[in-house]
Amino acid sequence: MGVRLRLWKGNLMYVVVTTVEVEPESIDRLAALFDSTNRELVATHDDWMAAYFTANRSTNVVTVIAHWRDAASYEVLRASAEFQSTMAKFAESFVGPLRVSVNEVLVEM
Repeated sequence: MGVRLRLWKGNLMYVVVTTVEVEPESIDRLAALFDSTNRELVATHDDWMAAYFTANRSTNVVTVIAHWRDAASYEVLRASAEFQSTMAKFAESFVGPLRVSVNEVLVEM
């Protein structure tokens, strides 16, 4: 059927999923902020692979999906002063709690 499954035994990869409800009409501004800040934040983290800034405009929920080779590297980034400062800019538009989940990738399709 053309579907490829790959079990991730020995090649660990993690997906960090961050979800938050934001103020109406702030999504495009937050996407631009993400685009202008994320590359610099992760530039020195070799374990960072990719990130996606997504939004559900009908519910004003933003979801960021980031791929990492090592979950500990994400925790180092998250604890950094640069990350905290950048997140404060995003938080100005949050209307709900920030939810972060660090997940091990088990199967790739």
